[in-house]
Amino acid sequence: MSDISAPLTIELEDPDYPTALRDLPQPPPTLYIRGCLELLERPAIAVIGTRAHSVYGRDAAVSFVVGLVRAGYVIVSGLARGIDAIAHRTALDVGGHTVAVLGTGLDVAYPAEHEDLARAVAERGCLVTEFPAGTPPRKYHFPQRNRIIAGLSRAVLVVEAAERSGTLITANYALEEGKEIFAVPGPIHNATSRGCHRLIQDGAALATSVADILQVLQSRTGEPLPAPLAAGIDPEVLAGQLQQESEPEASALAQRVWARLGEGAVELEALGASLAAAPAPLAAALVELELAGLVQKLPGPRYVRAQAIRPLIVDSPD
Repeated sequence: MSDISAPLTIELEDPDYPTALRDLPQPPPTLYIRGCLELLERPAIAVIGTRAHSVYGRDAAVSFVVGLVRAGYVIVSGLARGIDAIAHRTALDVGGHTVAVLGTGLDVAYPAEHEDLARAVAERGCLVTEFPAGTPPRKYHFPQRNRIIAGLSRAVLVVEAAERSGTLITANYALEEGKEIFAVPGPIHNATSRGCHRLIQDGAALATSVADILQVLQSRTGEPLPAPLAAGIDPEVLAGQLQQESEPEASALAQRVWARLGEGAVELEALGASLAAAPAPLAAALVELELAGLVQKLPGPRYVRAQAIRPLIVDSPD
Protein backbone atom coordinates (compact mmCIF):
# COMPACT_ATOMS: atom_id res chain seq x y z
CA MET A 1 0.00 0.00 0.00
CA SER A 2 1.45 3.36 -0.98
CA ASP A 3 2.42 5.78 1.79
CA ILE A 4 -0.29 8.15 3.03
CA SER A 5 1.46 9.81 5.94
CA ALA A 6 4.43 8.97 8.10
CA PRO A 7 3.43 6.18 10.49
CA LEU A 8 3.88 6.53 14.24
CA THR A 9 5.58 3.94 16.39
CA ILE A 10 4.46 3.93 20.02
CA GLU A 11 5.95 1.79 22.78
CA LEU A 12 4.07 0.58 25.85
CA GLU A 13 5.99 2.96 28.13
CA ASP A 14 5.26 6.02 25.95
CA PRO A 15 2.79 8.57 27.40
CA ASP A 16 0.83 8.51 24.13
CA TYR A 17 0.19 4.77 24.36
CA PRO A 18 -3.63 4.26 24.31
CA THR A 19 -5.04 4.06 27.82
CA ALA A 20 -7.58 1.39 26.87
CA LEU A 21 -4.83 -1.00 25.73
CA ARG A 22 -2.37 -0.39 28.56
CA ASP A 23 -4.43 -2.46 31.02
CA LEU A 24 -4.93 -5.48 28.77
CA PRO A 25 -3.65 -8.81 30.12
CA GLN A 26 -1.29 -8.89 27.12
CA PRO A 27 -0.88 -5.31 25.87
CA PRO A 28 0.93 -4.98 22.55
CA PRO A 29 4.48 -3.88 23.40
CA THR A 30 4.61 -1.75 20.23
CA LEU A 31 1.90 -0.14 18.12
CA TYR A 32 2.27 1.11 14.56
CA ILE A 33 -0.27 3.79 13.73
CA ARG A 34 -1.22 5.77 10.66
CA GLY A 35 -3.88 8.45 10.97
CA CYS A 36 -5.44 10.26 13.91
CA LEU A 37 -3.90 8.97 17.15
CA GLU A 38 -6.44 10.91 19.22
CA LEU A 39 -9.23 8.59 18.04
CA LEU A 40 -7.74 5.77 20.12
CA GLU A 41 -8.76 7.71 23.26
CA ARG A 42 -12.31 8.48 22.09
CA PRO A 43 -15.38 6.46 23.16
CA ALA A 44 -15.62 3.63 20.64
CA ILE A 45 -17.77 0.62 19.86
CA ALA A 46 -16.63 -2.35 17.81
CA VAL A 47 -18.94 -3.49 15.02
CA ILE A 48 -17.93 -6.90 13.72
CA GLY A 49 -19.41 -9.88 11.92
CA THR A 50 -19.12 -12.49 9.24
CA ARG A 51 -17.40 -12.09 5.90
CA ALA A 52 -20.28 -13.93 4.19
CA HIS A 53 -23.03 -11.56 5.28
CA SER A 54 -26.65 -11.54 4.13
CA VAL A 55 -28.64 -8.56 2.87
CA TYR A 56 -30.27 -8.48 6.31
CA GLY A 57 -26.84 -8.33 7.94
CA ARG A 58 -25.68 -5.56 5.64
CA ASP A 59 -28.75 -3.45 6.35
CA ALA A 60 -28.46 -4.05 10.10
CA ALA A 61 -24.78 -3.09 10.11
CA VAL A 62 -25.46 0.12 8.20
CA SER A 63 -28.34 1.07 10.50
CA PHE A 64 -26.39 0.46 13.71
CA VAL A 65 -23.24 2.21 12.51
CA VAL A 66 -25.18 5.29 11.43
CA GLY A 67 -26.89 5.48 14.81
CA LEU A 68 -23.68 4.94 16.77
CA VAL A 69 -21.86 7.61 14.75
CA ARG A 70 -24.73 10.02 15.40
CA ALA A 71 -24.42 9.18 19.11
CA GLY A 72 -20.77 10.23 19.00
CA TYR A 73 -18.94 6.90 18.94
CA VAL A 74 -15.88 5.94 16.95
CA ILE A 75 -16.47 2.68 15.03
CA VAL A 76 -13.77 0.03 15.48
CA SER A 77 -13.44 -3.04 13.27
CA GLY A 78 -10.90 -5.26 11.54
CA LEU A 79 -10.94 -4.20 7.85
CA ALA A 80 -11.98 -7.73 6.86
CA ARG A 81 -14.40 -8.53 4.08
CA GLY A 82 -18.09 -8.41 4.92
CA ILE A 83 -19.47 -6.70 8.03
CA ASP A 84 -16.11 -5.16 9.00
CA ALA A 85 -15.77 -3.36 5.67
CA ILE A 86 -19.42 -2.25 5.77
CA ALA A 87 -18.86 -0.78 9.24
CA HIS A 88 -15.80 1.22 8.16
CA ARG A 89 -17.35 2.45 4.90
CA THR A 90 -20.64 3.46 6.51
CA ALA A 91 -18.90 5.41 9.27
CA LEU A 92 -16.92 7.33 6.65
CA ASP A 93 -19.95 7.81 4.38
CA VAL A 94 -21.91 9.59 7.12
CA GLY A 95 -19.01 11.74 8.30
CA GLY A 96 -18.03 9.64 11.30
CA HIS A 97 -14.71 8.32 12.54
CA THR A 98 -13.45 4.77 12.34
CA VAL A 99 -10.44 2.75 13.50
CA ALA A 100 -9.23 -0.33 11.62
CA VAL A 101 -7.09 -2.85 13.51
CA LEU A 102 -4.90 -4.80 11.10
CA GLY A 103 -3.47 -8.29 11.16
CA THR A 104 -0.57 -7.19 8.94
CA GLY A 105 1.96 -4.41 8.72
CA LEU A 106 0.66 -0.95 7.86
CA ASP A 107 2.15 -1.20 4.37
CA VAL A 108 0.45 -4.49 3.48
CA ALA A 109 -3.03 -4.27 1.97
CA TYR A 110 -5.12 -7.23 3.08
CA PRO A 111 -7.42 -8.14 1.58
CA ALA A 112 -5.96 -6.56 -1.55
CA GLU A 113 -9.30 -5.13 -2.67
CA HIS A 114 -9.47 -3.06 0.52
CA GLU A 115 -6.43 -0.93 -0.31
CA ASP A 116 -8.59 2.10 -1.14
CA LEU A 117 -10.67 1.57 2.00
CA ALA A 118 -7.52 1.36 4.13
CA ARG A 119 -6.28 4.59 2.56
CA ALA A 120 -9.60 6.32 3.33
CA VAL A 121 -9.51 5.10 6.93
CA ALA A 122 -5.93 6.37 7.33
CA GLU A 123 -6.87 9.77 5.89
CA ARG A 124 -10.05 10.26 7.94
CA GLY A 125 -9.66 7.83 10.80
CA CYS A 126 -6.88 5.59 12.06
CA LEU A 127 -5.09 2.36 11.12
CA VAL A 128 -3.40 0.49 13.97
CA THR A 129 -1.42 -2.74 14.17
CA GLU A 130 1.07 -4.45 16.46
CA PHE A 131 2.91 -5.94 13.46
CA PRO A 132 5.88 -4.11 11.93
CA ALA A 133 6.10 -2.99 8.32
CA GLY A 134 6.29 -5.79 5.81
CA THR A 135 4.47 -8.34 7.98
CA PRO A 136 2.24 -10.45 5.70
CA PRO A 137 -1.14 -11.87 6.69
CA ARG A 138 -0.84 -15.06 8.69
CA LYS A 139 -3.73 -17.08 10.05
CA TYR A 140 -2.80 -16.65 13.71
CA HIS A 141 -2.42 -12.86 13.38
CA PHE A 142 -6.16 -12.24 13.15
CA PRO A 143 -7.29 -13.90 16.39
CA GLN A 144 -4.35 -12.09 18.03
CA ARG A 145 -5.38 -8.65 16.73
CA ASN A 146 -8.95 -9.22 17.95
CA ARG A 147 -7.94 -8.46 21.53
CA ILE A 148 -6.97 -4.96 20.34
CA ILE A 149 -10.36 -4.47 18.68
CA ALA A 150 -12.07 -5.40 21.95
CA GLY A 151 -9.60 -3.41 24.03
CA LEU A 152 -10.18 -0.14 22.19
CA SER A 153 -13.97 -0.42 22.49
CA ARG A 154 -16.51 0.30 25.23
CA ALA A 155 -18.63 -2.52 23.82
CA VAL A 156 -18.67 -5.05 20.99
CA LEU A 157 -21.64 -5.41 18.63
CA VAL A 158 -21.85 -8.67 16.67
CA VAL A 159 -24.10 -8.32 13.62
CA GLU A 160 -23.88 -11.77 12.00
CA ALA A 161 -21.64 -14.71 12.92
CA ALA A 162 -21.49 -18.44 12.37
CA GLU A 163 -21.44 -20.64 15.45
CA ARG A 164 -17.68 -21.14 15.03
CA SER A 165 -16.03 -17.98 13.78
CA GLY A 166 -13.27 -15.50 14.43
CA THR A 167 -15.93 -12.93 15.30
CA LEU A 168 -16.71 -14.87 18.47
CA ILE A 169 -13.02 -14.74 19.44
CA THR A 170 -13.36 -10.95 19.64
CA ALA A 171 -16.50 -11.36 21.77
CA ASN A 172 -14.60 -13.67 24.11
CA TYR A 173 -11.79 -11.16 24.46
CA ALA A 174 -14.36 -8.47 25.25
CA LEU A 175 -15.89 -10.71 27.91
CA GLU A 176 -12.47 -11.30 29.48
CA GLU A 177 -11.85 -7.56 29.46
CA GLY A 178 -15.18 -6.84 31.17
CA LYS A 179 -16.71 -5.14 28.13
CA GLU A 180 -20.38 -5.27 27.16
CA ILE A 181 -21.31 -7.64 24.32
CA PHE A 182 -24.33 -7.07 22.08
CA ALA A 183 -25.69 -9.38 19.42
CA VAL A 184 -28.19 -8.69 16.65
CA PRO A 185 -30.78 -11.49 16.35
CA GLY A 186 -31.40 -12.92 12.89
CA PRO A 187 -33.55 -15.43 11.01
CA ILE A 188 -33.47 -18.74 12.88
CA HIS A 189 -32.63 -20.82 9.80
CA ASN A 190 -29.61 -18.75 8.74
CA ALA A 191 -26.19 -20.14 9.62
CA THR A 192 -24.95 -16.60 10.18
CA SER A 193 -27.54 -16.10 12.93
CA ARG A 194 -26.33 -19.00 15.05
CA GLY A 195 -23.32 -17.27 16.54
CA CYS A 196 -25.41 -14.25 17.58
CA HIS A 197 -28.14 -16.44 19.05
CA ARG A 198 -25.54 -18.42 21.00
CA LEU A 199 -24.10 -15.20 22.39
CA ILE A 200 -27.56 -14.08 23.49
CA GLN A 201 -28.20 -17.46 25.15
CA ASP A 202 -24.88 -17.08 26.96
CA GLY A 203 -25.77 -13.65 28.31
CA ALA A 204 -24.98 -11.10 25.61
CA ALA A 205 -27.47 -8.25 25.37
CA LEU A 206 -29.93 -8.50 22.49
CA ALA A 207 -29.66 -5.45 20.23
CA THR A 208 -32.52 -4.48 17.95
CA SER A 209 -31.67 -0.76 17.89
CA VAL A 210 -28.99 1.69 18.89
CA ALA A 211 -31.22 2.65 21.82
CA ASP A 212 -30.80 -0.88 23.21
CA ILE A 213 -27.02 -0.45 23.24
CA LEU A 214 -27.01 3.01 24.75
CA GLN A 215 -29.52 2.13 27.45
CA VAL A 216 -27.44 -0.86 28.59
CA LEU A 217 -24.25 1.20 28.60
CA GLN A 218 -26.01 3.89 30.60
CA SER A 219 -27.48 1.50 33.17
CA ARG A 220 -24.44 -0.76 33.63
CA THR A 221 -21.52 1.56 33.16
CA GLY A 222 -22.95 5.03 33.66
CA GLU A 223 -22.26 5.97 30.04
CA PRO A 224 -24.45 9.06 29.41
CA LEU A 225 -27.20 8.86 26.83
CA PRO A 226 -26.95 11.40 23.98
CA ALA A 227 -29.65 14.00 24.54
CA PRO A 228 -31.65 13.40 21.32
CA LEU A 229 -31.85 9.66 21.87
CA ALA A 230 -32.52 9.99 25.57
CA ALA A 231 -35.59 12.03 24.65
CA GLY A 232 -36.53 9.73 21.81
CA ILE A 233 -36.77 6.65 24.03
CA ASP A 234 -38.78 8.36 26.76
CA PRO A 235 -42.46 7.38 26.17
CA GLU A 236 -43.86 10.62 27.58
CA VAL A 237 -41.59 12.83 25.50
CA LEU A 238 -42.19 10.69 22.43
CA ALA A 239 -45.98 10.85 22.90
CA GLY A 240 -45.74 14.64 23.00
CA GLN A 241 -43.68 14.70 19.84
CA LEU A 242 -46.22 12.56 18.03
CA GLN A 243 -48.88 15.22 18.55
CA GLN A 244 -46.92 17.54 16.28
CA GLU A 245 -48.26 17.16 12.75
CA SER A 246 -45.84 19.53 11.04
CA GLU A 247 -43.15 18.28 8.68
CA PRO A 248 -39.92 17.53 10.60
CA GLU A 249 -36.96 19.86 10.50
CA ALA A 250 -34.59 17.41 8.86
CA SER A 251 -32.13 16.86 6.06
CA ALA A 252 -33.40 16.93 2.49
CA LEU A 253 -33.40 13.12 2.20
CA ALA A 254 -35.11 12.73 5.58
CA GLN A 255 -37.88 15.07 4.39
CA ARG A 256 -38.31 12.96 1.25
CA VAL A 257 -38.51 9.83 3.41
CA TRP A 258 -41.10 11.54 5.62
CA ALA A 259 -43.18 12.44 2.59
CA ARG A 260 -42.96 8.92 1.18
CA LEU A 261 -44.08 7.39 4.49
CA GLY A 262 -47.18 9.54 4.38
CA GLU A 263 -48.60 6.83 2.11
CA GLY A 264 -48.22 4.16 4.83
CA ALA A 265 -45.61 1.61 5.90
CA VAL A 266 -42.91 0.92 3.30
CA GLU A 267 -40.33 -1.87 3.18
CA LEU A 268 -36.75 -0.66 3.43
CA GLU A 269 -35.73 -1.94 -0.01
CA ALA A 270 -38.77 -0.40 -1.67
CA LEU A 271 -38.17 2.87 0.17
CA GLY A 272 -34.61 3.07 -1.14
CA ALA A 273 -35.70 2.19 -4.67
CA SER A 274 -38.52 4.74 -4.76
CA LEU A 275 -36.21 7.53 -3.53
CA ALA A 276 -33.16 6.37 -5.54
CA ALA A 277 -31.21 6.51 -2.27
CA ALA A 278 -28.06 4.52 -1.49
CA PRO A 279 -28.12 2.37 1.69
CA ALA A 280 -25.84 4.51 3.89
CA PRO A 281 -27.52 7.93 3.28
CA LEU A 282 -30.96 6.30 3.56
CA ALA A 283 -30.02 4.71 6.89
CA ALA A 284 -28.74 8.07 8.10
CA ALA A 285 -32.03 9.76 7.17
CA LEU A 286 -34.06 7.04 8.90
CA VAL A 287 -31.98 7.29 12.06
CA GLU A 288 -32.43 11.06 11.98
CA LEU A 289 -36.20 10.62 11.92
CA GLU A 290 -36.13 7.84 14.52
CA LEU A 291 -34.09 9.95 16.94
CA ALA A 292 -36.69 12.69 16.57
CA GLY A 293 -39.42 10.17 17.44
CA LEU A 294 -41.10 10.68 14.07
CA VAL A 295 -40.55 7.32 12.38
CA GLN A 296 -40.89 3.78 13.71
CA LYS A 297 -39.13 0.66 12.46
CA LEU A 298 -41.36 -2.39 12.03
CA PRO A 299 -40.48 -6.04 11.28
CA GLY A 300 -39.54 -6.68 7.68
CA PRO A 301 -37.87 -4.23 8.04
CA ARG A 302 -40.55 -1.68 7.22
CA TYR A 303 -40.86 1.94 8.28
CA VAL A 304 -43.93 3.96 9.16
CA ARG A 305 -44.67 7.43 10.48
CA ALA A 306 -44.81 7.30 14.27
CA GLN A 307 -48.30 8.83 14.25
CA ALA A 308 -49.52 5.59 12.70
CA ILE A 309 -48.58 3.64 15.83
CA ARG A 310 -49.49 6.27 18.39
CA PRO A 311 -52.05 4.01 20.15
CA LEU A 312 -49.19 1.64 21.03
CA ILE A 313 -47.32 4.14 23.17
CA VAL A 314 -49.87 6.49 24.72
CA ASP A 315 -51.19 5.66 28.16
CA SER A 316 -53.97 3.09 28.20
CA PRO A 317 -57.33 3.91 29.92
CA ASP A 318 -56.65 1.44 32.72
